[in-house]
Amino acid sequence: MQHNSVRLIGYVGADLKVRTTGNGTKMAILRVATHDFLKKDGDQKVFNSTWHQVVAWGSFAEKAESSFVKGSHILVEGSLRYRKYTDENGDPHYATEIKAEGLISLDR
Repeated sequence: MQHNSVRLIGYVGADLKVRTTGNGTKMAILRVATHDFLKKDGDQKVFNSTWHQVVAWGSFAEKAESSFVKGSHILVEGSLRYRKYTDENGDPHYATEIKAEGLISLDR
């Protein structure tokens, strides 16, 4: 049983970024938005969007490239990954990503 598991239902919010690594492995980056409503003062509901970066490798990247475009309704299954990187100015940054282990189209 996997203990680091994520399942999101949302919408692809931007065109996919697809590239092939030096060793020939395909990689796709999907920006996925999930939505919910928050209650504010009294009964007023406020629409809230959360953005997630999903990284798909190999056959998952190929499926993403052939199946999804901006606006696609999607179910993402995967695991959380955290990474640290340094930009061109030497400043450290931290990123949270979802490594895709399943991508399902929910479009009709």
